[in-house]
Amino acid sequence: MINCRQLYGNVFHSNSNCMLNRLATWHYLKIQLVYYILQCIFYRPRIIHNIIIMIYFWNYYENLTLSYFIIIAAWSHFIIELLFFVKERNSSLRYRLIILTLLACHFAVHMFVILLRWRQFTLNQFGFNVYVACCEFYYLIDIISFIIRFQDGRYILLSLFGWKQGCKVMWLTDIDIAKQVLLSSVDKGSFLEEKLFAPAWLPVLSLESVNGKAWQDLKSNFIIFQKHLPPVENLVAAARHILSAQDPNIEIDANEVVRTTVACFIKWIFNLDWDVKWNFVCEASWEWRKEIAAKGKGNTQIKHKTIEWLINLINNSEYYHLFGEQWSSPEYYSIIMQPFILSPMINISDIVVSAYRHPGMSIHEFIHYYHPFPIMERYIEKDLVKHNNGDPIILVKANTQVFIPLDTIGQHEQYTSGLWTPFGIGPRRCQGSQYALPLLTELMNYYKNNPQFMPEKNHKYSGRNNDHLSFGESIYQLILFIKVFIRN
Repeated sequence: MINCRQLYGNVFHSNSNCMLNRLATWHYLKIQLVYYILQCIFYRPRIIHNIIIMIYFWNYYENLTLSYFIIIAAWSHFIIELLFFVKERNSSLRYRLIILTLLACHFAVHMFVILLRWRQFTLNQFGFNVYVACCEFYYLIDIISFIIRFQDGRYILLSLFGWKQGCKVMWLTDIDIAKQVLLSSVDKGSFLEEKLFAPAWLPVLSLESVNGKAWQDLKSNFIIFQKHLPPVENLVAAARHILSAQDPNIEIDANEVVRTTVACFIKWIFNLDWDVKWNFVCEASWEWRKEIAAKGKGNTQIKHKTIEWLINLINNSEYYHLFGEQWSSPEYYSIIMQPFILSPMINISDIVVSAYRHPGMSIHEFIHYYHPFPIMERYIEKDLVKHNNGDPIILVKANTQVFIPLDTIGQHEQYTSGLWTPFGIGPRRCQGSQYALPLLTELMNYYKNNPQFMPEKNHKYSGRNNDHLSFGESIYQLILFIKVFIRN
């Protein structure tokens, strides 16, 4: 990747050395070329980078000036990407860490050479080396972000948070012990929900994220409102009415799934037909989703506009008498906004993508295997003890923050009927499951044979890996995690 003639002189001048040079480069090029052809079938965005790399190394083959460093750099670059290619679809944390270590060393050496010898480069050589270094940096950030978000490398980050707070951290994948934890504790602790998700929901208070007295007050208000809702059968009837009136030729992309979902709830709760002037509410859901998934800062203006819209609906409805003017405060409008407006728009569209990819599964199955909430958390203040034949067994020690990775459990545990994983269990189980399940069933039954059904199209900001993570989103996540760690 650097000019060997200028940096190292002609290392291989003899005939034997030239032959060695040819063999080392030629075998590398043949294998790399076959690999790139295979790679480009799966990773089209990398094709330009691969072509440039090939042209540059071919230049070394023609000039016969390949140094030892270039041989090592070329083969290490190949091994890194080969590991990526072979294990991309189902790579373990160990493979990811090996790739990360190799790539970090490769990037560090490359940057060292550029900084040390940059004056000896021609303009083209300098530009090319900077380009390759940027690509290496991009892949480095991409791997780090992937490990933190979707693999058990998250445990490393969370352990650092626990160490700073003086709290033990437990990564729990045993279904039976996890069930005991969820049944015994309502405290989510001071980690993901408090530091990341609760601020992302603002100016809405989420029943899923708030803790302590705030959760108790919010749940009490929710139960009062819930008693005045129409029967669930009316929600199903509203969905059938809306779906039957839908244009059969319209494309059912992610935006249309979101619009249909919120229209069903508005019809059910307020008995109002959806007005196209309210489409900004669907746009607002993407902004909330973006911030909750830690993929960028949401648009606060459209968030506040959506809250004003909901308060206006409440003020002109039969529900106004329940709390009166208090509806304008977050403790009250949130009991409608989060469980019945935002969460359905966010989660149902994400779940529908998984259902579209796995049409043979039931709703409970694909939620279990591809859960929209990758991690649950609970704080265990006192020892969690189980008695076996009269003998006490400590399942979880006191002062422990427990993380339950539902995505990891879904990869290793076969779903069976009655398993708690789809909607949780205990006092903090999903409050909207009794409404989401009938609506999901109705939507999937209607759309499953529709050729216009394309929920992956225009789908953005998935909390899981239902869409691609951009470089900007990876940078945002790393900066966010660093800020949270410093402020913790």
